[in-house]
Amino acid sequence: MNKIQAVILATLSIMIFSCNKTTCESTPIIGNCCVDSSLISDSASCFAVYDPVCGCDGVTYGNSCVAHFSGGVTSYVAGECPD
Repeated sequence: MNKIQAVILATLSIMIFSCNKTTCESTPIIGNCCVDSSLISDSASCFAVYDPVCGCDGVTYGNSCVAHFSGGVTSYVAGECPD
């Protein structure tokens, strides 16, 4: 395994195993695993394009920009969250 593969594998492992969706516990490596309040910005401007994403906090956001700058969400997947 080369260095790039090792870094990618380590990063994915941290993202997958360090975040408990229901409690979103902090980890010393990546901070708050689900919501990072320092990302929230009232001055950010997002396009009004509906392209829903499901945040790691279980909330459906209108698009990834809104999830990032309004919700402070650090990870999400395309599409609406399941009910």
